[in-house]
Amino acid sequence: MKRVRTGLGLMTLLLGLLGGLAMGQSLLVLSEQCGPSVAYFPAALKALGLEFTETNDDYDFFLALTEGGLWDLVIVDEYSTRLDWDTLDAIADYIAGGGRVYMNYWDWYEETAAAFEAELGENYYEPVAIYPWDDAHPLFATPNTLIALSPAADTCDSDGAYFQAVGNGLAVAGYTAESEAGQAAIIVGNEGRTVLFGGILGLFSGDENGDGRADGLEFAENAVAFLLAVPIVRPRPALWTSVSGADIDRLLSEMELGFEQTTSAEGDPAWTFELAGVPVGLLVHGPIGDSYASLQLYAAWPTPAQGAIPLINAWNLTRHGSRAYVNRAGEVALDAELYLVGGVNWRAVWAFIERFAQAITEFEAHLGQ
Repeated sequence: MKRVRTGLGLMTLLLGLLGGLAMGQSLLVLSEQCGPSVAYFPAALKALGLEFTETNDDYDFFLALTEGGLWDLVIVDEYSTRLDWDTLDAIADYIAGGGRVYMNYWDWYEETAAAFEAELGENYYEPVAIYPWDDAHPLFATPNTLIALSPAADTCDSDGAYFQAVGNGLAVAGYTAESEAGQAAIIVGNEGRTVLFGGILGLFSGDENGDGRADGLEFAENAVAFLLAVPIVRPRPALWTSVSGADIDRLLSEMELGFEQTTSAEGDPAWTFELAGVPVGLLVHGPIGDSYASLQLYAAWPTPAQGAIPLINAWNLTRHGSRAYVNRAGEVALDAELYLVGGVNWRAVWAFIERFAQAITEFEAHLGQ
């Protein structure tokens, strides 16, 4: 069914765009997922330290694309809505005008594919693995080295289509191990200004290269780096002796944890997100300039404290790495701290967060919840 355009949300979007443009923001993202498919581009852009304007609605995206000025990069990650013809025409016009665009979509049309220098084949209805036909291409080599893209979910009906490169388009990956006509999955077109991704990136949460990060997230970073046509270097110190707010943003994004940044009672940055289905706070302590020397994870349960005290004592006697207690609100609480002053690598911080998730699960079982 076609969507009917309305003005709902227009003022909110325009205010957001004005705020974004005031900060020099020049990346536009349309991100709509289906079921539990993953929105990899917002996480990738945060991990790369790039500002962006995100829309989750066809009409808002159309307005931003046609009235928001020239964007450095436009990303269309659409797995939910059937885009209006006006939006599809605007994307094609934007490409024709010299714009840089990445797009994956579940309901391609011949005219839209042609704008990416591709010819549309048949749709498919179960996700298909994608193999590089040129493993030295930046989309598979910079800044992440990818062996293949392996789907690990199938959340909705139509999951992509088969393509053939036309004109000056270059098929860099496909659904077969070797290049084959009509089997293209990723096509670079318009002299490197466009990338057509034939599947739905949010379904590619496999880890073919075994580095602990989802293939879809790593490909999203590669696509951004390639289309922006500038090298993106993500230096990471061998050891963290302190962390900044940007370090935490990046780590949580790489862990694919949806988070909100807030402020603690002391005025320091804080983050909230879920671990093991429980709301968790991440606090920082020991300011060193713009960085902090320690991290604290915190969770609480509105469990009557009086009956839980024997269980709290038993937990603290037998468990290491976390501490249970009764907080000022009379709730049962669990926390853990990590001191960085001596030097801790980033994977140890990642493991610190993962261990707390495991501790939450075990603590709830200990409480009989």
